[in-house]
Amino acid sequence: MTRLPALLFDLDGTLVDTAQGIAEALSLLSLARGGDPVDAGRVRSLVNLGVEVLVCRSLGDLATDSGRDVSEFRTILASIPADPACVFTGVQATLRQLASRGHRMAVVTNKPEKLSRQLLSQVNLDQFFETVVGGDSVAKRKPDPAPLHHALQFLGVDEDGAILIGDSDLDAIAADAAGVKFGLFLSGYGSAGCARHQVSFEFDDFEILVGEEFPHLLGESEQLQIGSNSLSQRITAL
Repeated sequence: MTRLPALLFDLDGTLVDTAQGIAEALSLLSLARGGDPVDAGRVRSLVNLGVEVLVCRSLGDLATDSGRDVSEFRTILASIPADPACVFTGVQATLRQLASRGHRMAVVTNKPEKLSRQLLSQVNLDQFFETVVGGDSVAKRKPDPAPLHHALQFLGVDEDGAILIGDSDLDAIAADAAGVKFGLFLSGYGSAGCARHQVSFEFDDFEILVGEEFPHLLGESEQLQIGSNSLSQRITAL
């Protein structure tokens, strides 16, 4: 019997589109300092650069001490309830079906663990994950492989029995360093800048992860590209 792979998911830009909520928190911080609102589109372009860069560039000349700015931003963000509508289309149904099939699942994100768990609970996704590894759960954040190793150790799964699903080069680099396969979500925030040689498969529709095309045992020398407009698959050598 084929062993089902464990699935590790990035959070922001992969499971949820939180740019609007993040922009709201940054706007409140900016306005409190006499600045202008922050556009969600700008947030999407900055999220994968790290929270320090996100906050600094969003505040511009209003930025002060990085640690203080990030702390104030996170305090405001935690006070804003997440909108369940921010969950990407098909995510909840897909996770439910994956769980029913016996896939073990975890979230691995650079967002602090407490904020991540709060977000998952507010959008009703927490029930699907055995653990959440946040940016402060271990000593290093993605793209370091340590968070992935931590999640795999918790699940009791080897690297060759896992897949990371994410939307950026941070995820791709972390997966490569950890020795796990990587699935790139094309509708996330950072897919355009992701090095394709580190991608095992690409997709733009979560529901396909529970279809017959989901690459349970994708060969290491192949790349699978899956699109929502066609159920045909294209296999190309890397």
